[in-house]
Amino acid sequence: MSATLEKAVPANVRASAPECFLGRQPIYDRRREIRAYELLYRRNGADQTAQFASGDQASAEVQLKAFLEIGMNKVSPEQPVFLNHTAGLLAVNPILPPDRAVVEVLEDVPVNSETVANIKRLKKLGYRIALDDFVYSQAHIPFLRLADCVKLDVRAGGIGLLAEQITLLRPFELQILAEKVESEEEFQQAKALGCELFQGYYLRKPEVLSGRRIPANRLSALSLLVECMDPDNSAASIGTVVERDATMSYGLLRLANSAMHARRREIQSPVQAVAMLGTDQVFRWASLLVLSGYDDCPIGYLGFALQRARACELVAQSCELPVTQAYMMGLLSTLDSVLNAPLAEILRPLPLDPELQGAILRQEGKPGAVLEAVLNYEAGHFENGGGIPVASVQSAFWEAAGYSAMMLHDLQKIAA
Repeated sequence: MSATLEKAVPANVRASAPECFLGRQPIYDRRREIRAYELLYRRNGADQTAQFASGDQASAEVQLKAFLEIGMNKVSPEQPVFLNHTAGLLAVNPILPPDRAVVEVLEDVPVNSETVANIKRLKKLGYRIALDDFVYSQAHIPFLRLADCVKLDVRAGGIGLLAEQITLLRPFELQILAEKVESEEEFQQAKALGCELFQGYYLRKPEVLSGRRIPANRLSALSLLVECMDPDNSAASIGTVVERDATMSYGLLRLANSAMHARRREIQSPVQAVAMLGTDQVFRWASLLVLSGYDDCPIGYLGFALQRARACELVAQSCELPVTQAYMMGLLSTLDSVLNAPLAEILRPLPLDPELQGAILRQEGKPGAVLEAVLNYEAGHFENGGGIPVASVQSAFWEAAGYSAMMLHDLQKIAA
């Protein structure tokens, strides 16, 4: 954490960004080649099984970790991934595109008009549907008519029950995945019965991947959801909401510049990101932020980040410099404290202009002089060598304090 932030943000509201963890278990075909991975919730690196209080939260976190924090280039650069879905999460479109994700409906999801309608919607979007830990019953026929794959537990009732289940499922022309395969004998028996995909400790146990968690304040995510739900809002207005939060801006830029999205040029601002991704994709992302319960960014930090960003914007305006770039510069300059990592490491994945990067990291150039002036004022040093009048910085600083308080008040009203 920078010395300035350490002074400005009280110890009880400082945030850290621990590593995040994700389980990954391969799914094999009949020739023992990996065809997909199932992604599993892991609270820490030592967990061998998923341990969580909320299925909705666990499933949402898995998607965020895979796509943004660890990255699909590490999780599964080529094969699709199976994502566990609770009944609640079926109502939210996956953040991953249809060619990279299989929606895995958990065994405790009830068969009713709402869940069937949600699965139909996902099918129309192009997502493949898998039914997890499945046991045949007449009640599940609406699900079976929509499914592409059914996962059958080899060990639940032995090979005899597996054969019986496969016979019952044959009219639906589904792909059968034998899970919990624990021996070569079980693998060969399941293959002889017509199973096409296989998963289990005998083939490979789940491995744990790690990355750096990108926290997002739930108040900001709720505010973004509200903006996305209004059809009259433009990409500019939605992008402005994102710009209020440093870590959310960072996450959206990572999302927009992911290899998952074809683009002609690098995306360098939240407004550009919203315009490129579309409101629906941004809404999906914000929904996952809310569902996952990421609330690591304290309100005190959020207020401080908003104040610095606004102060940089106002100082830049007085110097006739680009104000949007200055606002983003101020926001991004605070990320080292909340993510608890060197700023250079955090900024590396972002396609920033060299001038902006130099301004943030080393206070170079005219934008850097703006940031340096604001940093000096925050630290109580009222003289600076950038040629910017102290009176301008002082005026900007206190006007920014009022702006920050107003923004926090608006966000808290949305969350109430």
